[in-house]
Amino acid sequence: MTFRRPWSVALLLLAPAMAGLAAEKDIYGDLMPEGAKARLGTPRLRVTTYSPPMLAPDGKSLFVQSSSGLLRLDPATGASQGKPVVQIYGGTVVVADDAKRVALANANGATVADLASGKVLAKVERRLPSADAVALSADGRLLALGASGDGMKKEPLTVLLWDVGADREVKKFAVLPNDATHVALAGSGRTLAVWGLYRDPEAKGLPDPAADPSRVVAFWDVASGKEQARFRSAGSPPNTVALSPDGALAAIATGNSAIELVDAKTGTLKHLLLGRSRMGKALAFSPDGTTLTASAEDGAVQRWRLSDGMRLSTTEAPGSGLVDTRIRALSSEKAVAWAMRGTAVVVWDVPSGKLISTDGGHTSAVRGLAITADGKHILTSSEDGAALRWELATGKPAGTFALRTPDFGFGASTSAASLSVGATRALVRDSGGVGVHDLASGAQQYVIPTPADGWAQAAFSPDGTRIVVTSFSYDPKKSPARVTVWDAAAGKRLGTLELPGYRSVTAAVTPDGKFVVTAGVKPGEKEQTFVVTGWEVTTGVKRGELVEEGGITQPHVATAPDNATAAVVTARGRVISFDILTGRGSEPLKLNRFVPSAVPVFAPDGKRLAVAGPTEYAPSPTAPLLILDWPTGAVRQTFSAPGGVPGVIAFAPDGRSLVTGAPDTTAIVWDVSK
Repeated sequence: MTFRRPWSVALLLLAPAMAGLAAEKDIYGDLMPEGAKARLGTPRLRVTTYSPPMLAPDGKSLFVQSSSGLLRLDPATGASQGKPVVQIYGGTVVVADDAKRVALANANGATVADLASGKVLAKVERRLPSADAVALSADGRLLALGASGDGMKKEPLTVLLWDVGADREVKKFAVLPNDATHVALAGSGRTLAVWGLYRDPEAKGLPDPAADPSRVVAFWDVASGKEQARFRSAGSPPNTVALSPDGALAAIATGNSAIELVDAKTGTLKHLLLGRSRMGKALAFSPDGTTLTASAEDGAVQRWRLSDGMRLSTTEAPGSGLVDTRIRALSSEKAVAWAMRGTAVVVWDVPSGKLISTDGGHTSAVRGLAITADGKHILTSSEDGAALRWELATGKPAGTFALRTPDFGFGASTSAASLSVGATRALVRDSGGVGVHDLASGAQQYVIPTPADGWAQAAFSPDGTRIVVTSFSYDPKKSPARVTVWDAAAGKRLGTLELPGYRSVTAAVTPDGKFVVTAGVKPGEKEQTFVVTGWEVTTGVKRGELVEEGGITQPHVATAPDNATAAVVTARGRVISFDILTGRGSEPLKLNRFVPSAVPVFAPDGKRLAVAGPTEYAPSPTAPLLILDWPTGAVRQTFSAPGGVPGVIAFAPDGRSLVTGAPDTTAIVWDVSK
């Protein structure tokens, strides 16, 4: 039996409203949803993952963990290379060199599966460290597993060697570390490298570098199960170790810029490879074992010839903000590097530095947008700190816009901004509250203080001339919720409301600035209530009020252009029209159990309301977007917004286009002229 979310049922019932809409392609050639006129940016290789992606040995596939399983994507286009078949989750992904098997590990153990069928071949329950916890031989037949301890016992940990086909332990190695043990296995499966962290619970000072087990890398002969050599690393304890395919050489990085090239059979140092600052975040031997490639924390990549230790190339990172750069050596002359920037996977060629992945747009969720007064451009702001300008008609990039925060010597950074109608001002989080910026210059004009002992948010009025700040305490019994209205140009406070007992509150100012509408939940002794109230801004006089049973839906308020009513999403998930002066609420709009998940937005003429619903749980999440007649609630148009629930929605000045910003880093321009 199949169950559908309530909004899915609503879409089916409202499907006729989508008739006649034709799908188009964006500037990258990717298909857009029906009803879209343009896409700003690209969803290519935008993923939400808590484990680093892994590139296949041939460089043609990128494996990414997702909520729907292990995705196999094209590293250039992000196109799916088949449905996810491996439904196993882990913080570490290791692909065998023949690309037929994959190992996934987490803190509680590891699983090896067949990539083609998804069949589980081996499963080991064992406490594992967060990095370098498992390793596979090139043919995927042998699995090496490290271990994680508590650091309170002197007894060492063990390393396991597992026969994947038989799903059984074949060898156990007693090793030096007692807190965390990491492993590397040669592609041949003949040599095992072990290193890790040792803690002496009885130590009274810092460990002696000459005797500290944490600085030792031990090399084991897999066939005999005997330790064949040890190497004590200079400087800090090793954080990354890689073995050549035949197991003859080991590369050891400690994070101090130098990489030690060691004979794994004798434990002697062959070459000291000097690299850039913090080089050695990741290491990779070429398939023939003649070159070594390494990445640094900033994404720079360097290569060395191993016969004489000569540095062959240095490849700069493709921009800043890269996290957890990984590398795959495809040959002695070529490698591929990849890293995360926000939710975007960035892939580039080494040594040329040429981007392989698609570049363009934001790399984190779009949280702010505004359309210029002439209706020609869209401004978007994201959690990645970028402030971008786009052509509304085509979706093509049109540069950036200024948005600067004060620099106090630690480097200025900008978080996502909320932009006013007409793109004249912006609100940006500041250490002291909410910073108000002039978009013509990008400069911060002033900061509105917010309480430090609770939660606060700020928003512009529909015309952008006023700012409403709402805040509430984590303990409503001790501190009241507050709503403050400010003149955006003058930075002058126009009015303040104190709302005792509110667990949460949201508010919106009418376009003329005379009234503010609050909506929030008040806990009671037996049950909670949902309260909507209209107030005079300057006097704080209460006008109309509506009280009903509470619920679990996040309330939202949008004031209408008539300055007399507001669209309210209640705590029970219903949309009503609220009369500010009388407090009367309309009957809930008949939306077939559709529950809004974002703030509704009125069209400039006040005759339509845009409402977004919850995201469907799927590999490619979409959210329903309804264009309603106001105040009847009749559905005029229905769209399926890709990339999750829109975090921000805005109508164009002429009301013929609607723009939504999504968590997948893109924004969509919709045709709402029908």
